[in-house]
Amino acid sequence: MSKGKQIAVLTDDEVELLRLGREDPDYITDYFFRPKGASAGWKFDYQFDDEGKWQKTVHHSAQKRIVVIGGFGSGKTRGIAVSAAVWCMTVPDFAFLNAAPVSWQTELMYKFLLSLARNTPFERLIYSAPKRPYPVIELRFYIKNVLIVSTMEFMSVDKNASQILSWEGDWVNIDEAGLLDDLSGTLTNLSSRLRGSVANRTRLGRLSIASNSWDNPELWYRYDLAASLPEDYLSLTVSTRHNKNVTEDQLRLMLKDIPEDEHQRFIDAARPEGKGIYFSKPKVYACEDTTYGDIIVAGVRDGIPGYAVASVYGAGVVYFAVPAAKNHSYMVLGDPGTDDAPNRNAPAILVWDVTDFPKYKASMVAAWWGAGRGSITPFIRNLLTLMSTYDPIFTAVDSTGPQKNTNELLNIYLQGGRTDPTQKLEWLGDIDMSKMTNPNIAGMDFSGGHKPAYLISARLMIEAGLMTWPKFFIGMRSQLTNYDPDKDRATTGPKLTQDLVAAFSMSTFAIRAWFAFDPALLQAEARAKATELFGDMGIHNQRYPSDAREQRLPAARV
Repeated sequence: MSKGKQIAVLTDDEVELLRLGREDPDYITDYFFRPKGASAGWKFDYQFDDEGKWQKTVHHSAQKRIVVIGGFGSGKTRGIAVSAAVWCMTVPDFAFLNAAPVSWQTELMYKFLLSLARNTPFERLIYSAPKRPYPVIELRFYIKNVLIVSTMEFMSVDKNASQILSWEGDWVNIDEAGLLDDLSGTLTNLSSRLRGSVANRTRLGRLSIASNSWDNPELWYRYDLAASLPEDYLSLTVSTRHNKNVTEDQLRLMLKDIPEDEHQRFIDAARPEGKGIYFSKPKVYACEDTTYGDIIVAGVRDGIPGYAVASVYGAGVVYFAVPAAKNHSYMVLGDPGTDDAPNRNAPAILVWDVTDFPKYKASMVAAWWGAGRGSITPFIRNLLTLMSTYDPIFTAVDSTGPQKNTNELLNIYLQGGRTDPTQKLEWLGDIDMSKMTNPNIAGMDFSGGHKPAYLISARLMIEAGLMTWPKFFIGMRSQLTNYDPDKDRATTGPKLTQDLVAAFSMSTFAIRAWFAFDPALLQAEARAKATELFGDMGIHNQRYPSDAREQRLPAARV
């Protein structure tokens, strides 16, 4: 593809396809990326599950800041690449830049586009495609007598920093952004390149991030901005399982190559666990029960009434339940919300079996980390459903800020708002509250001076190993290990996603208060018993197993 190559002239039919493709880009891709002799060409979201279709959403996005977190093989690079090609065909003098941490990563998109173009009408539009000094694909073609020129450039942050700083254009995509050590600085530099006007139009000004689920705080900072700035930010989570272009056999082999405890992260794009700044990671792990989760899954598989499990890609398990047992004592704690898990402000409800506590651990028997869909109604409906199922000895909800008085309004309904106790409001569905022995909902304030007390209670109960939940409920691990008091107190930037942390912390405080129990005393009693058995020196010199040592060391910092 030399500089002297003849420039293509589009036919009237091809020009009409470009016009139609502004609304539906499949008109363009089905034709221009269709090899000779083939019955169809490339299409957006082809063979993706309906719930996992994302490529057209990004292509048409009105938001100028886009974050796509995807599993391995979820189509991130290909979807962005073809979308950029369509923009280059439909907007004169369009300039696209794909940046990546290292050169081979950014060349993947370059090679994919050239491979996709081979023996297709799009190949006619490529005027040049040099690989040095860095890969570039230049499009040139005539519409009537108007020359259209657009470029797609592919640079690495490590080798092409100076070229990136001198580049100006319409759209920058950062591939595998989570692997950048200085993602914040890179974003600052690149966003300054999206400016100005060209050919009597304003530059598009789009900055997108596509990445696997890496443990990069800046990556997730940008992802979370969509919750507070939805007009400017679009954040999407895409699972490998949504992409049926990845065959079952290919997925099976991928799962074998990835450690099982990383499947949710690298296949379903779930948020990685944090560094355990406030809640010790080994101690959080110790609260997780693998066998418990297996029992629940088996109960669902065997159709046993009362067992339930539901998952959402990017969040993992968001609902589970076990049958209520006779003569057991339960507590229900909830944090109201109106968004959808795993986003901030998603509603969270936890149900604990506290029978014979602290002789036995408080066991999470049900949890709903749900979808508010912009309304408080799903939270209320699920809260009352769980109350009617488990008949708790104590129920409380967070009454902070906009959620203030939620419990009071519910109590009016539960205790005095109905003349007929069997009456059911239409929006409640089939919930029967008539057999509830304690129809009262307390309010707890997870803010101000109360918040530190709740958080300290949570840490003490975790350190003492007095709480347990099924390991498959990864949202709990993620939020606990990502919790950082400094970020929580910050007045700038997005708020921490802490709905499960709030519900959990209130749970521990309520359990301690109900049973008049101090976990610190339990630890002191255990240490005194060890001293009695081993002596003052023996307790310090005895050799713990490796996993016990890992769990013991962080406790010294509490």
